[in-house]
Amino acid sequence: MIGNVVSRRYAAALFSLGKEAGMAELERYGASLSALGEAVEKTPRLAEAFRNPVLSTEEKKKVALSLLDVAGGGAVEQRFCALLADKGRLPLLPAIAADFSAMLDEARGISRGVVTTAVELDEERRNSIRTKLESQTERKLELDYVVDPSIIGGVVFRVGDKVYDASLRAQLDNLRESIKRGE
Repeated sequence: MIGNVVSRRYAAALFSLGKEAGMAELERYGASLSALGEAVEKTPRLAEAFRNPVLSTEEKKKVALSLLDVAGGGAVEQRFCALLADKGRLPLLPAIAADFSAMLDEARGISRGVVTTAVELDEERRNSIRTKLESQTERKLELDYVVDPSIIGGVVFRVGDKVYDASLRAQLDNLRESIKRGE
């Protein structure tokens, strides 16, 4: 998971509240948190304001709650943001949102990954690769596709902390190492 111990604890607390209310509530919490985290990440002045000791907790709380209103957050999310403001944890919103999103993906049985190829793939080929990878990993996959000509050919698949490298570059590197060892 992304972030630190503190962000994971806050995300886990909100997740456990949402779990009692059902998957629809969890998804709503996730959407609200993602919108807030994205706003903090993409607006450096907002992140600075949340870290600024000159601004009072109430001022920070007002800003966070107004952002939450725009994001369509409910009462639970408002109380959660108020708690974050009271504890001085608003700068952690992006990390909390990322941790919450990872927990939500796990609850849904979804893994996120990156497929790297040497050339751009058409939609049919992408679907074929995703289907094969889903059958091998036995999980639903949300994939991002990246083009990296340096792998020469083949595919590199990353999900979580695992990397499956079936690229021509990796095979050539392995062959080079075998030749160096005299095998």
